[in-house]
Amino acid sequence: KKDKKKDSKKGGKDDPPEKKPKKEVKVEQVYEWWKEEAPLEDGKKWRFLEHNGVIFPPKYEPHGVKLNYEGHGPVDLNPEQEAVATMFAAMSKTDYASKPIFVKNFWTEFKRLLGKGSPITDLKKCDFEPIVEYLEAEKEKKKNLTKEEKLKIKEEREKMEAPYGTVILDSHTEKNGNYRVEPAGLFRGRGEHPKMGQVKGVIAPEDITMNCAVDACPPRCPLPGHAWKSVVHKDDATWLAFYKDTINGEFKYIFLSAGSSLKGQSDREKFEKARELKKHVGGIRKKITQGLKDHDAVVRQQNTALWLIDNLAIRAGNEKDTAEEADTVGCCSMRVEHITIASDEDGPTIFFNFLGKDSIEYKNLLKIRPDDEDRAAAGEADPCISFVRDGEQSNFNQVHKNMGQMCSDKKKKTTDDVFDKIDTSSLNKYLKDLMPGLTAKVFRTYNASYTLDQELHKIGDHPLKKEFLKTETTQLKFYNDANYQVAILCNHSRAVSKSFDAQMEKMDEKKVEIEAEIKSLSKEKKKKEGAAKD
Repeated sequence: KKDKKKDSKKGGKDDPPEKKPKKEVKVEQVYEWWKEEAPLEDGKKWRFLEHNGVIFPPKYEPHGVKLNYEGHGPVDLNPEQEAVATMFAAMSKTDYASKPIFVKNFWTEFKRLLGKGSPITDLKKCDFEPIVEYLEAEKEKKKNLTKEEKLKIKEEREKMEAPYGTVILDSHTEKNGNYRVEPAGLFRGRGEHPKMGQVKGVIAPEDITMNCAVDACPPRCPLPGHAWKSVVHKDDATWLAFYKDTINGEFKYIFLSAGSSLKGQSDREKFEKARELKKHVGGIRKKITQGLKDHDAVVRQQNTALWLIDNLAIRAGNEKDTAEEADTVGCCSMRVEHITIASDEDGPTIFFNFLGKDSIEYKNLLKIRPDDEDRAAAGEADPCISFVRDGEQSNFNQVHKNMGQMCSDKKKKTTDDVFDKIDTSSLNKYLKDLMPGLTAKVFRTYNASYTLDQELHKIGDHPLKKEFLKTETTQLKFYNDANYQVAILCNHSRAVSKSFDAQMEKMDEKKVEIEAEIKSLSKEKKKKEGAAKD
Protein backbone atom coordinates (compact mmCIF):
# COMPACT_ATOMS: atom_id res chain seq x y z
CA LYS A 1 0.00 0.00 0.00
CA LYS A 2 2.82 2.37 0.90
CA ASP A 3 4.44 1.69 -2.49
CA LYS A 4 1.15 2.42 -4.24
CA LYS A 5 0.83 5.69 -2.37
CA LYS A 6 4.34 6.63 -3.39
CA ASP A 7 3.61 5.76 -7.02
CA SER A 8 0.35 7.72 -6.98
CA LYS A 9 2.21 10.80 -5.85
CA LYS A 10 4.60 10.67 -8.77
CA GLY A 11 3.77 13.31 -11.33
CA GLY A 12 1.24 14.96 -9.02
CA LYS A 13 0.55 18.70 -8.93
CA ASP A 14 2.31 19.15 -5.59
CA ASP A 15 5.54 17.53 -6.73
CA PRO A 16 8.46 19.94 -7.02
CA PRO A 17 9.60 20.46 -10.64
CA GLU A 18 12.51 18.32 -11.72
CA LYS A 19 15.79 20.18 -11.61
CA LYS A 20 17.48 20.66 -14.95
CA PRO A 21 20.95 19.16 -15.08
CA LYS A 22 23.62 21.80 -14.72
CA LYS A 23 25.59 22.65 -17.81
CA GLU A 24 29.07 21.24 -17.76
CA VAL A 25 31.59 24.02 -17.21
CA LYS A 26 34.74 23.61 -19.25
CA VAL A 27 37.79 24.26 -17.10
CA GLU A 28 40.79 25.22 -19.20
CA GLN A 29 44.23 24.30 -17.98
CA VAL A 30 46.31 27.40 -17.28
CA TYR A 31 50.03 27.44 -17.87
CA GLU A 32 51.60 29.00 -14.77
CA TRP A 33 54.52 30.67 -16.54
CA TRP A 34 55.50 32.64 -13.43
CA LYS A 35 56.56 29.34 -11.79
CA GLU A 36 58.95 28.51 -14.64
CA GLU A 37 62.18 27.45 -12.92
CA ALA A 38 64.51 27.52 -15.92
CA PRO A 39 64.64 31.11 -17.18
CA LEU A 40 65.51 31.85 -20.78
CA GLU A 41 68.72 33.51 -21.87
CA ASP A 42 68.62 37.33 -21.98
CA GLY A 43 66.65 38.51 -24.98
CA LYS A 44 65.18 35.08 -25.78
CA LYS A 45 61.37 34.76 -25.73
CA TRP A 46 60.89 31.04 -26.37
CA ARG A 47 62.65 27.69 -26.91
CA PHE A 48 60.12 26.19 -29.34
CA LEU A 49 57.34 27.75 -31.43
CA GLU A 50 55.01 25.96 -33.84
CA HIS A 51 51.71 27.16 -35.33
CA ASN A 52 49.51 26.78 -38.41
CA GLY A 53 49.79 30.28 -39.84
CA VAL A 54 46.86 32.51 -40.77
CA ILE A 55 43.38 32.36 -42.31
CA PHE A 56 42.74 34.34 -45.47
CA PRO A 57 39.40 35.99 -46.23
CA PRO A 58 37.31 34.33 -48.98
CA LYS A 59 38.17 35.30 -52.56
CA TYR A 60 35.82 37.92 -53.98
CA GLU A 61 32.98 36.37 -56.00
CA PRO A 62 31.53 38.76 -58.66
CA HIS A 63 27.74 39.16 -58.39
CA GLY A 64 27.15 40.78 -61.80
CA VAL A 65 24.91 43.59 -60.52
CA LYS A 66 25.42 46.67 -62.66
CA LEU A 67 26.00 50.25 -61.56
CA ASN A 68 23.51 52.82 -62.86
CA TYR A 69 24.96 56.00 -64.32
CA GLU A 70 22.86 59.09 -65.02
CA GLY A 71 22.35 59.63 -68.76
CA HIS A 72 23.79 56.23 -69.64
CA GLY A 73 21.92 53.57 -67.71
CA PRO A 74 23.47 50.33 -66.36
CA VAL A 75 27.26 50.11 -66.72
CA ASP A 76 29.18 46.84 -66.92
CA LEU A 77 32.06 46.58 -64.45
CA ASN A 78 34.94 44.12 -64.48
CA PRO A 79 35.46 42.06 -61.26
CA GLU A 80 38.03 44.49 -59.80
CA GLN A 81 35.85 47.55 -60.48
CA GLU A 82 32.76 45.74 -59.18
CA ALA A 83 34.57 44.75 -55.97
CA VAL A 84 35.48 48.38 -55.18
CA ALA A 85 31.99 49.64 -56.14
CA THR A 86 30.53 47.01 -53.77
CA MET A 87 32.80 48.22 -50.96
CA PHE A 88 31.39 51.75 -51.37
CA ALA A 89 27.79 50.48 -51.67
CA ALA A 90 28.24 48.56 -48.38
CA MET A 91 29.20 51.81 -46.65
CA SER A 92 26.79 54.13 -48.44
CA LYS A 93 24.38 54.15 -45.47
CA THR A 94 27.10 54.96 -42.91
CA ASP A 95 28.43 58.33 -41.73
CA TYR A 96 31.58 57.80 -43.80
CA ALA A 97 29.66 58.23 -47.07
CA SER A 98 28.95 61.86 -46.09
CA LYS A 99 32.56 62.70 -45.21
CA PRO A 100 34.23 64.73 -47.99
CA ILE A 101 37.70 63.18 -47.42
CA PHE A 102 36.29 59.65 -47.60
CA VAL A 103 34.32 60.36 -50.79
CA LYS A 104 37.20 62.21 -52.45
CA ASN A 105 39.72 59.42 -51.76
CA PHE A 106 37.29 56.73 -52.92
CA TRP A 107 36.58 58.55 -56.18
CA THR A 108 40.31 58.97 -56.88
CA GLU A 109 40.79 55.20 -56.50
CA PHE A 110 37.61 54.22 -58.37
CA LYS A 111 38.31 56.61 -61.26
CA ARG A 112 41.78 55.11 -61.68
CA LEU A 113 40.29 51.61 -61.89
CA LEU A 114 37.61 52.70 -64.39
CA GLY A 115 40.24 54.03 -66.81
CA LYS A 116 39.96 56.74 -69.46
CA GLY A 117 37.48 54.95 -71.72
CA SER A 118 34.80 54.55 -69.03
CA PRO A 119 31.48 56.44 -69.45
CA ILE A 120 31.61 57.13 -65.67
CA THR A 121 33.24 60.54 -65.13
CA ASP A 122 31.32 61.99 -62.17
CA LEU A 123 30.71 60.19 -58.85
CA LYS A 124 27.59 62.30 -58.17
CA LYS A 125 25.90 60.73 -61.21
CA CYS A 126 26.58 57.18 -59.97
CA ASP A 127 23.66 55.24 -58.52
CA PHE A 128 24.89 52.42 -56.25
CA GLU A 129 21.35 51.48 -55.19
CA PRO A 130 21.14 48.25 -57.28
CA ILE A 131 24.26 46.95 -55.52
CA VAL A 132 22.94 48.15 -52.13
CA GLU A 133 19.70 46.25 -52.75
CA TYR A 134 21.66 43.13 -53.71
CA LEU A 135 23.70 43.33 -50.48
CA GLU A 136 20.56 43.83 -48.38
CA ALA A 137 18.89 40.85 -50.09
CA GLU A 138 21.94 38.68 -49.31
CA LYS A 139 21.83 39.86 -45.70
CA GLU A 140 18.12 39.00 -45.56
CA LYS A 141 18.86 35.50 -46.88
CA LYS A 142 21.28 34.93 -44.01
CA LYS A 143 18.70 36.22 -41.52
CA ASN A 144 16.06 33.82 -42.83
CA LEU A 145 18.20 30.72 -42.44
CA THR A 146 16.80 28.20 -39.97
CA LYS A 147 18.48 27.62 -36.60
CA GLU A 148 19.76 24.29 -37.87
CA GLU A 149 21.29 25.90 -40.98
CA LYS A 150 22.93 28.66 -38.91
CA LEU A 151 24.27 26.08 -36.45
CA LYS A 152 25.68 23.98 -39.28
CA ILE A 153 27.47 27.04 -40.77
CA LYS A 154 28.83 27.93 -37.33
CA GLU A 155 30.10 24.39 -36.70
CA GLU A 156 31.78 24.23 -40.12
CA ARG A 157 33.47 27.58 -39.49
CA GLU A 158 34.68 26.51 -36.05
CA LYS A 159 36.01 23.24 -37.48
CA MET A 160 37.91 25.13 -40.18
CA GLU A 161 39.35 27.66 -37.69
CA ALA A 162 40.22 25.17 -34.93
CA PRO A 163 43.79 24.38 -36.10
CA TYR A 164 44.65 28.10 -36.08
CA GLY A 165 43.33 28.81 -32.58
CA THR A 166 46.22 27.30 -30.65
CA VAL A 167 50.00 27.50 -30.79
CA ILE A 168 52.66 25.19 -29.35
CA LEU A 169 55.01 27.34 -27.27
CA ASP A 170 57.87 25.47 -25.59
CA SER A 171 56.24 22.54 -23.73
CA HIS A 172 52.62 23.70 -23.73
CA THR A 173 49.82 25.08 -25.90
CA GLU A 174 48.65 28.71 -25.88
CA LYS A 175 45.74 30.55 -27.47
CA ASN A 176 46.44 32.42 -30.68
CA GLY A 177 45.40 36.04 -31.08
CA ASN A 178 43.96 37.48 -34.27
CA TYR A 179 45.07 34.95 -36.87
CA ARG A 180 42.84 36.33 -39.65
CA VAL A 181 44.37 38.39 -42.44
CA GLU A 182 42.55 41.70 -42.94
CA PRO A 183 40.21 41.62 -45.95
CA ALA A 184 40.32 44.17 -48.76
CA GLY A 185 38.00 47.14 -48.20
CA LEU A 186 37.77 50.89 -47.91
CA PHE A 187 40.10 52.27 -45.27
CA ARG A 188 38.40 54.04 -42.36
CA GLY A 189 41.17 54.83 -39.91
CA ARG A 190 40.65 56.43 -36.53
CA GLY A 191 39.18 59.90 -36.24
CA GLU A 192 39.38 62.17 -39.26
CA HIS A 193 42.13 60.19 -40.98
CA PRO A 194 43.36 61.89 -44.18
CA LYS A 195 43.51 58.54 -46.01
CA MET A 196 39.98 57.33 -45.23
CA GLY A 197 38.22 56.06 -48.35
CA GLN A 198 41.35 54.65 -49.98
CA VAL A 199 41.22 51.00 -51.05
CA LYS A 200 42.99 48.48 -48.81
CA GLY A 201 44.54 45.95 -51.16
CA VAL A 202 44.34 42.17 -50.99
CA ILE A 203 47.06 40.60 -48.81
CA ALA A 204 48.58 37.52 -50.47
CA PRO A 205 50.79 34.82 -48.88
CA GLU A 206 53.72 36.39 -50.74
CA ASP A 207 53.30 39.47 -48.50
CA ILE A 208 53.53 37.53 -45.22
CA THR A 209 56.59 36.54 -43.18
CA MET A 210 56.19 33.58 -40.82
CA ASN A 211 58.11 32.98 -37.59
CA CYS A 212 58.61 29.55 -36.00
CA ALA A 213 61.30 27.37 -34.40
CA VAL A 214 64.03 25.85 -36.58
CA ASP A 215 62.93 22.33 -35.63
CA ALA A 216 59.19 23.07 -35.95
CA CYS A 217 56.96 22.09 -38.85
CA PRO A 218 56.57 25.41 -40.73
CA PRO A 219 53.01 26.69 -41.37
CA ARG A 220 51.50 25.35 -44.58
CA CYS A 221 50.27 27.95 -47.06
CA PRO A 222 46.50 27.33 -47.43
CA LEU A 223 46.21 28.87 -50.92
CA PRO A 224 47.26 26.56 -53.78
CA GLY A 225 49.96 27.96 -56.06
CA HIS A 226 51.17 30.47 -53.47
CA ALA A 227 54.02 30.58 -50.93
CA TRP A 228 55.00 32.69 -47.93
CA LYS A 229 57.31 35.64 -48.48
CA SER A 230 59.72 33.99 -46.05
CA VAL A 231 59.91 31.76 -42.97
CA VAL A 232 62.25 32.99 -40.22
CA HIS A 233 63.31 31.62 -36.83
CA LYS A 234 63.55 34.67 -34.53
CA ASP A 235 63.42 33.40 -30.93
CA ASP A 236 63.91 36.97 -29.66
CA ALA A 237 60.54 38.04 -31.15
CA THR A 238 57.02 37.37 -29.82
CA TRP A 239 55.20 37.69 -33.17
CA LEU A 240 54.06 34.68 -35.20
CA ALA A 241 53.71 36.47 -38.54
CA PHE A 242 53.62 39.94 -40.06
CA TYR A 243 52.74 41.75 -43.28
CA LYS A 244 52.77 45.33 -44.46
CA ASP A 245 49.59 47.43 -44.50
CA THR A 246 48.83 48.63 -48.06
CA ILE A 247 47.62 52.07 -46.93
CA ASN A 248 50.20 53.40 -44.47
CA GLY A 249 52.99 50.90 -45.01
CA GLU A 250 52.84 49.92 -41.34
CA PHE A 251 53.58 46.37 -40.21
CA LYS A 252 50.63 44.30 -39.01
CA TYR A 253 51.68 41.59 -36.55
CA ILE A 254 50.01 38.34 -35.50
CA PHE A 255 50.57 37.78 -31.77
CA LEU A 256 49.41 35.30 -29.16
CA SER A 257 46.24 36.19 -27.23
CA ALA A 258 46.18 38.85 -24.50
CA GLY A 259 46.16 36.11 -21.84
CA SER A 260 49.28 34.38 -23.14
CA SER A 261 52.47 33.82 -21.14
CA LEU A 262 54.45 36.12 -23.46
CA LYS A 263 52.01 38.98 -22.83
CA GLY A 264 52.04 38.18 -19.11
CA GLN A 265 55.83 38.36 -18.99
CA SER A 266 55.79 41.66 -20.88
CA ASP A 267 53.21 43.07 -18.46
CA ARG A 268 55.24 41.89 -15.46
CA GLU A 269 58.31 43.71 -16.78
CA LYS A 270 56.20 46.85 -17.23
CA PHE A 271 54.82 46.76 -13.69
CA GLU A 272 58.19 45.88 -12.16
CA LYS A 273 59.59 49.02 -13.79
CA ALA A 274 56.73 51.02 -12.25
CA ARG A 275 57.48 49.36 -8.90
CA GLU A 276 61.09 50.47 -9.26
CA LEU A 277 59.90 54.06 -9.88
CA LYS A 278 58.17 54.01 -6.47
CA LYS A 279 61.64 53.95 -4.85
CA HIS A 280 62.77 57.04 -6.77
CA VAL A 281 59.56 59.05 -7.25
CA GLY A 282 60.05 61.23 -4.14
CA GLY A 283 63.50 62.42 -5.27
CA ILE A 284 62.34 62.87 -8.89
CA ARG A 285 59.42 65.05 -7.80
CA LYS A 286 61.79 67.26 -5.78
CA LYS A 287 63.92 67.73 -8.91
CA ILE A 288 60.77 68.59 -10.90
CA THR A 289 59.90 71.27 -8.31
CA GLN A 290 63.37 72.79 -8.66
CA GLY A 291 63.33 72.52 -12.46
CA LEU A 292 60.02 74.39 -12.81
CA LYS A 293 61.82 77.60 -11.76
CA ASP A 294 65.11 76.95 -13.61
CA HIS A 295 66.61 79.88 -15.57
CA ASP A 296 67.18 77.59 -18.59
CA ALA A 297 64.03 77.55 -20.78
CA VAL A 298 64.70 73.96 -21.94
CA VAL A 299 64.92 72.68 -18.34
CA ARG A 300 61.74 74.61 -17.43
CA GLN A 301 59.88 73.05 -20.36
CA GLN A 302 61.16 69.54 -19.53
CA ASN A 303 59.97 69.76 -15.95
CA THR A 304 56.68 71.45 -16.82
CA ALA A 305 55.91 68.64 -19.30
CA LEU A 306 56.97 66.03 -16.75
CA TRP A 307 54.78 67.59 -14.05
CA LEU A 308 51.76 67.31 -16.40
CA ILE A 309 52.61 63.69 -17.28
CA ASP A 310 53.02 62.83 -13.58
CA ASN A 311 49.83 64.56 -12.43
CA LEU A 312 47.49 63.99 -15.39
CA ALA A 313 48.90 60.75 -16.90
CA ILE A 314 48.96 62.39 -20.34
CA ARG A 315 50.91 60.47 -22.97
CA ALA A 316 54.20 62.05 -24.06
CA GLY A 317 53.11 62.35 -27.71
CA ASN A 318 55.10 62.20 -30.93
CA GLU A 319 55.30 64.46 -33.96
CA LYS A 320 53.02 63.32 -36.77
CA ASP A 321 52.65 63.99 -40.46
CA THR A 322 48.99 65.05 -40.57
CA ALA A 323 48.88 64.36 -44.32
CA GLU A 324 49.56 60.69 -43.52
CA GLU A 325 47.96 60.25 -40.08
CA ALA A 326 45.10 61.61 -37.98
CA ASP A 327 45.94 64.79 -36.04
CA THR A 328 46.39 63.30 -32.58
CA VAL A 329 48.70 64.81 -29.96
CA GLY A 330 50.26 64.23 -26.55
CA CYS A 331 52.02 66.41 -24.00
CA CYS A 332 55.10 67.34 -26.06
CA SER A 333 53.13 67.86 -29.28
CA MET A 334 50.27 69.97 -27.86
CA ARG A 335 49.70 73.23 -29.73
CA VAL A 336 48.71 76.61 -28.35
CA GLU A 337 45.15 76.07 -29.67
CA HIS A 338 44.77 73.04 -27.40
CA ILE A 339 45.23 74.96 -24.14
CA THR A 340 43.32 77.73 -22.36
CA ILE A 341 45.10 79.45 -19.47
CA ALA A 342 42.66 81.18 -17.12
CA SER A 343 41.49 81.42 -13.51
CA ASP A 344 38.25 81.08 -11.54
CA GLU A 345 37.05 81.77 -7.98
CA ASP A 346 39.28 78.98 -6.64
CA GLY A 347 42.48 80.07 -8.37
CA PRO A 348 44.38 79.39 -11.63
CA THR A 349 43.02 76.92 -14.21
CA ILE A 350 44.37 75.16 -17.30
CA PHE A 351 41.89 73.68 -19.78
CA PHE A 352 43.12 70.97 -22.19
CA ASN A 353 41.16 70.11 -25.34
CA PHE A 354 42.74 67.85 -27.97
CA LEU A 355 42.52 64.46 -29.68
CA GLY A 356 44.70 61.86 -27.97
CA LYS A 357 45.68 58.35 -29.01
CA ASP A 358 43.17 56.61 -31.32
CA SER A 359 41.48 60.03 -31.83
CA ILE A 360 39.88 59.84 -28.35
CA GLU A 361 38.91 63.34 -27.24
CA TYR A 362 40.77 64.61 -24.17
CA LYS A 363 38.95 67.40 -22.32
CA ASN A 364 40.15 68.25 -18.85
CA LEU A 365 39.99 71.31 -16.62
CA LEU A 366 42.88 71.28 -14.12
CA LYS A 367 42.21 73.46 -11.08
CA ILE A 368 42.54 73.91 -7.32
CA ARG A 369 40.06 71.91 -5.23
CA PRO A 370 37.28 74.21 -3.93
CA ASP A 371 36.90 74.73 -0.17
CA ASP A 372 33.14 74.30 -0.55
CA GLU A 373 32.50 70.54 -0.17
CA ASP A 374 29.38 70.49 -2.38
CA ARG A 375 31.27 72.10 -5.28
CA ALA A 376 34.24 69.82 -4.61
CA ALA A 377 32.00 66.72 -4.69
CA ALA A 378 30.43 67.90 -7.98
CA GLY A 379 33.91 68.38 -9.46
CA GLU A 380 35.06 64.93 -8.35
CA ALA A 381 32.02 63.40 -10.05
CA ASP A 382 32.84 65.20 -13.32
CA PRO A 383 35.33 63.18 -15.45
CA CYS A 384 36.33 66.40 -17.26
CA ILE A 385 37.60 68.11 -14.08
CA SER A 386 40.84 67.25 -12.26
CA PHE A 387 41.86 68.74 -8.92
CA VAL A 388 45.50 69.44 -8.18
CA ARG A 389 46.97 66.82 -5.80
CA ASP A 390 47.47 67.76 -2.16
CA GLY A 391 50.85 69.38 -1.69
CA GLU A 392 51.16 70.30 -5.40
CA GLN A 393 49.36 73.69 -5.29
CA SER A 394 52.60 75.68 -5.31
CA ASN A 395 53.97 73.64 -8.23
CA PHE A 396 50.68 74.08 -10.10
CA ASN A 397 50.93 77.87 -9.73
CA GLN A 398 54.41 77.71 -11.31
CA VAL A 399 53.22 75.36 -14.09
CA HIS A 400 50.35 77.79 -14.77
CA LYS A 401 52.84 80.65 -14.99
CA ASN A 402 55.25 78.68 -17.24
CA MET A 403 52.54 77.58 -19.65
CA GLY A 404 51.06 81.07 -19.72
CA GLN A 405 54.44 82.38 -20.87
CA MET A 406 54.86 79.61 -23.45
CA CYS A 407 51.40 80.18 -24.93
CA SER A 408 51.47 84.00 -24.87
CA ASP A 409 54.78 84.30 -26.75
CA LYS A 410 54.10 86.96 -29.39
CA LYS A 411 56.02 84.99 -32.02
CA LYS A 412 53.78 81.94 -31.55
CA LYS A 413 50.67 81.22 -33.59
CA THR A 414 47.81 79.06 -32.35
CA THR A 415 49.13 76.21 -34.52
CA ASP A 416 52.62 76.31 -32.96
CA ASP A 417 53.78 73.81 -30.32
CA VAL A 418 53.48 74.83 -26.68
CA PHE A 419 56.67 72.89 -25.82
CA ASP A 420 58.76 74.20 -28.71
CA LYS A 421 62.18 73.46 -27.15
CA ILE A 422 61.70 69.76 -26.35
CA ASP A 423 60.29 66.58 -27.92
CA THR A 424 59.51 63.06 -26.71
CA SER A 425 63.06 61.81 -27.36
CA SER A 426 64.74 64.59 -25.38
CA LEU A 427 62.19 64.21 -22.56
CA ASN A 428 62.79 60.45 -22.30
CA LYS A 429 66.56 61.07 -22.34
CA TYR A 430 66.09 63.48 -19.43
CA LEU A 431 64.00 60.83 -17.61
CA LYS A 432 66.69 58.15 -18.06
CA ASP A 433 69.12 60.51 -16.31
CA LEU A 434 66.72 60.59 -13.35
CA MET A 435 66.33 56.78 -13.24
CA PRO A 436 67.69 54.04 -15.55
CA GLY A 437 64.99 52.78 -17.94
CA LEU A 438 62.50 55.51 -16.93
CA THR A 439 60.16 56.78 -19.67
CA ALA A 440 56.99 58.86 -19.70
CA LYS A 441 55.04 55.59 -20.15
CA VAL A 442 56.45 54.22 -16.87
CA PHE A 443 55.16 57.32 -15.06
CA ARG A 444 51.73 56.68 -16.56
CA THR A 445 51.78 53.01 -15.46
CA TYR A 446 52.93 54.00 -11.96
CA ASN A 447 50.17 56.60 -11.47
CA ALA A 448 47.48 54.28 -12.87
CA SER A 449 48.59 51.50 -10.48
CA TYR A 450 48.80 53.93 -7.53
CA THR A 451 45.29 55.27 -8.26
CA LEU A 452 43.81 51.74 -8.38
CA ASP A 453 45.60 50.84 -5.14
CA GLN A 454 44.21 53.93 -3.38
CA GLU A 455 40.67 53.29 -4.64
CA LEU A 456 40.72 49.63 -3.54
CA HIS A 457 42.16 50.63 -0.14
CA LYS A 458 39.02 52.70 0.53
CA ILE A 459 37.06 49.52 1.28
CA GLY A 460 38.91 49.20 4.63
CA ASP A 461 36.81 51.84 6.44
CA HIS A 462 33.95 52.12 3.94
CA PRO A 463 30.49 52.30 5.63
CA LEU A 464 29.14 49.82 3.04
CA LYS A 465 32.04 47.37 3.39
CA LYS A 466 29.78 44.43 4.37
CA GLU A 467 27.52 45.09 1.37
CA PHE A 468 30.49 45.22 -1.03
CA LEU A 469 31.94 41.94 0.29
CA LYS A 470 28.55 40.16 0.36
CA THR A 471 28.79 38.42 -3.04
CA GLU A 472 31.18 38.08 -5.95
CA THR A 473 28.92 40.41 -7.96
CA THR A 474 29.13 43.22 -5.39
CA GLN A 475 32.90 42.71 -5.07
CA LEU A 476 33.25 42.96 -8.85
CA LYS A 477 31.11 46.12 -8.82
CA PHE A 478 33.43 47.71 -6.22
CA TYR A 479 36.50 46.74 -8.25
CA ASN A 480 35.00 48.09 -11.50
CA ASP A 481 34.16 51.39 -9.79
CA ALA A 482 37.79 51.63 -8.63
CA ASN A 483 39.04 50.77 -12.11
CA TYR A 484 36.74 53.46 -13.55
CA GLN A 485 38.79 56.10 -11.70
CA VAL A 486 41.91 54.77 -13.45
CA ALA A 487 40.09 54.97 -16.79
CA ILE A 488 39.27 58.64 -16.09
CA LEU A 489 42.89 59.37 -15.16
CA CYS A 490 44.24 57.69 -18.32
CA ASN A 491 41.42 58.91 -20.61
CA HIS A 492 40.52 55.33 -21.47
CA SER A 493 37.14 56.13 -22.95
CA ARG A 494 36.25 53.94 -25.91
CA ALA A 495 35.35 55.15 -29.36
CA VAL A 496 32.33 53.58 -31.06
CA SER A 497 33.59 50.40 -32.73
CA LYS A 498 33.38 49.94 -36.49
CA SER A 499 31.06 46.99 -36.01
CA PHE A 500 28.75 48.77 -33.53
CA ASP A 501 25.84 49.19 -35.98
CA ALA A 502 26.09 45.56 -37.09
CA GLN A 503 26.22 44.36 -33.47
CA MET A 504 23.18 46.45 -32.53
CA GLU A 505 21.32 45.10 -35.56
CA LYS A 506 22.10 41.53 -34.49
CA MET A 507 20.94 42.28 -30.94
CA ASP A 508 17.69 43.79 -32.26
CA GLU A 509 17.15 40.67 -34.39
CA LYS A 510 17.80 38.44 -31.38
CA LYS A 511 15.38 40.52 -29.32
CA VAL A 512 12.64 40.09 -31.93
CA GLU A 513 13.31 36.31 -32.04
CA ILE A 514 13.14 35.99 -28.24
CA GLU A 515 9.96 38.09 -28.03
CA ALA A 516 8.34 35.91 -30.72
CA GLU A 517 9.40 32.75 -28.87
CA ILE A 518 7.99 34.07 -25.55
CA LYS A 519 4.71 34.95 -27.29
CA SER A 520 4.51 31.47 -28.83
CA LEU A 521 5.27 29.75 -25.51
CA SER A 522 2.69 31.90 -23.70
CA LYS A 523 0.00 30.86 -26.21
CA GLU A 524 1.00 27.21 -25.84
CA LYS A 525 0.88 27.50 -22.04
CA LYS A 526 -2.65 29.02 -22.14
CA LYS A 527 -3.84 26.22 -24.44
CA LYS A 528 -2.47 23.54 -22.10
CA GLU A 529 -3.98 25.27 -19.06
CA GLY A 530 -7.36 25.48 -20.88
CA ALA A 531 -7.18 21.79 -21.85
CA ALA A 532 -6.34 20.83 -18.24
CA LYS A 533 -9.44 22.68 -16.95
CA ASP A 534 -11.68 20.93 -19.47
